[in-house]
Amino acid sequence: MKKLKFNDVFVPRYRMHLIIILVILIYMCLLTLDIAQITIPAAIIIYAYVLFLTYRKNNKLKERIITNMDSFLFKLKTDDTVLGFPIPSVIVGPEGDILWNNYELDLLFKGINKQKYIENVIHELNEEYDKKFIGIDKEISIHDKHYRLLGNMLNLKRRGKEKQPVLMLYFIDRTDYYRLFKMYDDSKNCVGIVMVDNYEELVQGMIDTDKPQLVATVEKKIREWFAFTGGIMTSLDRSKYLMIFDKKYLRDFVNTKFQILDEIKEVSLTNKIPVTLSMAMVIEDGTNAEKFQNAIATLDVALGRGGDQVVIRKDGKYEFFGGNSKEVEKVTKVKPRVISQALGELIEEASNVVIMGHANSDADSLGAAMGVYRLAKTFNKQGYIVLNDYGVAIEGLCKKILQDDQYKNVLVGENEILNKMDDDTLLVVVDTHIAGYVNSKNVLAQANKVVIIDHHRRSTDAIEEPVLTFHEVYASSASELVTELLQYSEEKIDITKLEAECLYAGILTDTKNFMQKTGVRTFEAAAYLKKTGIDVAAINKAFQNDVDTYVAIADVIRNSEILFNNIAIAICPSGIENQIQITAQAADELLNLNGIEASFVLSVMDNKVYISGRSTGELNVQVVLEKFGGGGHMMIAGAQVENATVEEVRDNLVKVLQEMKG
Repeated sequence: MKKLKFNDVFVPRYRMHLIIILVILIYMCLLTLDIAQITIPAAIIIYAYVLFLTYRKNNKLKERIITNMDSFLFKLKTDDTVLGFPIPSVIVGPEGDILWNNYELDLLFKGINKQKYIENVIHELNEEYDKKFIGIDKEISIHDKHYRLLGNMLNLKRRGKEKQPVLMLYFIDRTDYYRLFKMYDDSKNCVGIVMVDNYEELVQGMIDTDKPQLVATVEKKIREWFAFTGGIMTSLDRSKYLMIFDKKYLRDFVNTKFQILDEIKEVSLTNKIPVTLSMAMVIEDGTNAEKFQNAIATLDVALGRGGDQVVIRKDGKYEFFGGNSKEVEKVTKVKPRVISQALGELIEEASNVVIMGHANSDADSLGAAMGVYRLAKTFNKQGYIVLNDYGVAIEGLCKKILQDDQYKNVLVGENEILNKMDDDTLLVVVDTHIAGYVNSKNVLAQANKVVIIDHHRRSTDAIEEPVLTFHEVYASSASELVTELLQYSEEKIDITKLEAECLYAGILTDTKNFMQKTGVRTFEAAAYLKKTGIDVAAINKAFQNDVDTYVAIADVIRNSEILFNNIAIAICPSGIENQIQITAQAADELLNLNGIEASFVLSVMDNKVYISGRSTGELNVQVVLEKFGGGGHMMIAGAQVENATVEEVRDNLVKVLQEMKG
C-alpha cells in the first residue's frame, strides 16, 4: 500500500479550500457544544472523508498526467525511461504543486523540502516572467552547487476536458563550469600602484644618508605584506611601486582591510611624521597597459581624498578602504604659483569669466568666488558670480556686495548668465568639484572650459575633464586656496576690503574660528587678508545668531541621542526659519559636548532629507555620508537624500555607523 504523504493531500490548489472547510466544521462544533458528543465525531468523519477524496482526486490527476501528457517525455513507451531521465526534471502546476518528478530530482533535493522549494521558485518565476513562462533560463544554487534552470510550458490534455497548462522544469548541473570560470577569473591580473603619499614631508630636514634608509624600510614593509601573492612588485620611483598579482589575492587584502595602512605608520623616523600610503587597485578587463593607466587615474582619486587609503576600481565603480588620517599640509608653495599663472592665461584668453559655487552657497563659496572675480578684473575681464540661492549666514555679505556700485550686476541668476555665455566663456567652479552639487547644472552643461578650485576630498562623480584643477584637500577652505592664488600671482592684485572680508569670512567659517583644520598656510592667508585693513570683529559679529536661532539650535541638541557613547544624532524640526543653517550649526555645537567625537543632524526641506556631519577627526564623516551620495572632507561633510523619510534615513545612518564600528 502506498504511504500517505502530507503533500499528496495539501497541494497548493486544494490547500485553502481544506483550511476553510476545517474552520467551518470547528465553528459548527462550537455552536453546538450542547450536543458535542454527536457533532465532533461527525465533523471528524466528514473532514477525514474530504481528505480522502482530495487524496484520491490528486492521485488520479497525477496518473492522468503521466498517461496523457502530449509532451515528448510522456510519449515514450516505458515509465522507467522517463523516470531514469539523467537530468533532474519536474512537472508542476501553475501554483507550484508537483505533479511529477523523476528519480534524479529526488536525489537533488535530498534533505530539502522539495515542495516548498519548488513553490518559491514558481513564485520568483511568476514575478520575473509575468506568468508567461516563455523561455525560462535562470541560474540557481542548491547544496552549494550551481544549476541552470530551464523550463517551458506544456499543455496537458485530460480526458473529456480542455488542455491544462503545466510547467516542465530541468535542472542542469553547471557546477564544473562555475568552478572553471572562478579559476579563470581568479587568475586574471590585478594591477596596483602603491605610493608613499607624504614622501616630501617625510624627507624634509632629513640628512641625505637617512633618505635611502627610509625608502628601504618602507619598501621592506610593503614587500613583506605583498609577498604571499607570489606577484610582481617593482619600484617606479622613490615613493611609488607597481604591483601585478592574481585577482584572487585581492579578497585576502579586503578581508584584512589592508592592514598595511596601519602597519606602515609604525615606521619610526627622526621627524616623527607617520608614513602613510595611498593605493590604487584595478580589477577590470582589458590589457595590462590599460589597467596601468586606469590605476594611475585611480591613484589620483585616492590622493584627492586625502591619501592614507586604498581605492579599488571595478567596472568603472570605486570601493574605498582606510582614509582615517588627517591631511598633511604641503610645505612647497610652487603649485599655487603655477596654478595662478595658468589660471591667469586662461582668463586672458576668455571672453568673460563666470564663477559658480555649490548649491545653497555659504561664506566659503562666496568668498572664493569674490577672490576669483578680483583675479578676472585684474586681467580686465568681466566677471559674474552665479548665485541662485544662499543661506541666511551670508545674507549680510550679499547685501554689502549689492549695495556697492563697483559690484553692480556681478551677482546674477541662472537665466541671466546663460544669455551672457559663449564658446570662449571660462567657468570657474569653487568650493565643490561634484557635478550634481553646483549652483546651476545648466551653466555647467553650457560651459566649454571649466576650472575647479576645491578643498573637499575627491568624489567619484567629479566634474569631467576640467582644463585646470586646483584641488588640495589639506587646505582649510576654498577661500584659503583662492587667497594663495592672489598672494602668489605674478600680476599685481589690488584686492578690495570687501573682497578680503568675504575671503576671510570663508576661512573663518570652514575652520570654525581657526579651531579646526588649520595649518601654517591658513594663518599666512589670513595675515595677507588682514593687511587690507579688514575689521575682524565686524566679520565675527556678522555671524552671530539671534535669540530664536540660538534657542532652535539648543532644542535640536536637547533632543539628540548618543550612539556608541561618542556619536550624536539629532533631527531638526521641519518648517522652522533658517532650517539649513540651524542643522549645520547644531552639528557643530554637538561636538562641544564631552566625549562626542562625531555628530549628524538631519532635517527635511523641499522633499529632501539633508544630513550635516561633523567630526573631531576620529571618524571620517565623508566616508559615512558618501553612502548617501554626499561628500566633503574628513571632519565636515554633508548629503542630500531624495525619496525617503527622515526616519528611514536616520535608520540607514545608524546601520552604516554600526558596520563601520564593526
